Amino acid sequence: MTGVSTRVWLLLAGLAGCDFLWCAALKMGLSHWWPLALASLALLGLTLGCRLSGAGPRIAAIAEWILLWLIFSVAGALLTYLAAAQDRPVYDARLALADADLGFHWAAWLDFVVAHPVFKLILAVPYHSLVAQVVLSIVWLSWCGRDDRNAELLINTTLALLMTTAVFFLFPTLGPCVGVPACQNAYLEDLVGLRHGSLPSLDIMLLKGVIPFPSFHAVLAMLFTYAHRGSRVFVPVAAFNTLMLLSIPSEGGHYLVDVLGGVAVGGLAILMTRVLPARAPELTPATTG
Repeated sequence: MTGVSTRVWLLLAGLAGCDFLWCAALKMGLSHWWPLALASLALLGLTLGCRLSGAGPRIAAIAEWILLWLIFSVAGALLTYLAAAQDRPVYDARLALADADLGFHWAAWLDFVVAHPVFKLILAVPYHSLVAQVVLSIVWLSWCGRDDRNAELLINTTLALLMTTAVFFLFPTLGPCVGVPACQNAYLEDLVGLRHGSLPSLDIMLLKGVIPFPSFHAVLAMLFTYAHRGSRVFVPVAAFNTLMLLSIPSEGGHYLVDVLGGVAVGGLAILMTRVLPARAPELTPATTG
């Protein structure tokens, strides 16, 4: 743990604590957690070994940030599953109407994308790039000595996840692709099972993204791009993530307003971390006269 990463460790500890208390309240069981534990121990051992020996500070930083993202991914996904375990009325009709007001028709867009396989492939690549973008961002920022950017990216992402989950909890949706087999396998089966109470136990290794609105892919497109500002890779990262924003409705089964909502959440997370102080203010001794 370094000074830069301390805040992230504390933030993720709080997130994991919320998960534990919520699981206990819902009597939700967890299974197959041991691969996560083994991977975490291996990354922790690599981090400590490189740091204590002084042989590879950059490798130590990369291992630590991968470990933190691994913890975030599981704790964050678990939080979204717990938020989905409710039977409140869904707001899909209102979101579909908002899409129509914007001139966007999801079924027509999906038909167009499916009818053009090359275009669909171009959209599928960025949509499924989240893990690759996380790892490449960690490696690039660590290699450039920008642990502050690594911390900023993960703090922004965690804050955005909390906001996304809160919106989803208050305004649950199923998404526009109910009845589409690909979406059923991707997330709808779990989401419907959570709403109906038919998932009393969660397999840690099979957690998926179950929040349609706001789109967390859109959130991450914003945050990945922002993390590389001022860098020589900013333009390609921005272009790639713009393409990911375009891919979200068809590849992820989202309303257009899901994407706009995710962009708004990502922007708000960035604004919050820019406004909040990065560290506690220093205390100056009082003077007497």
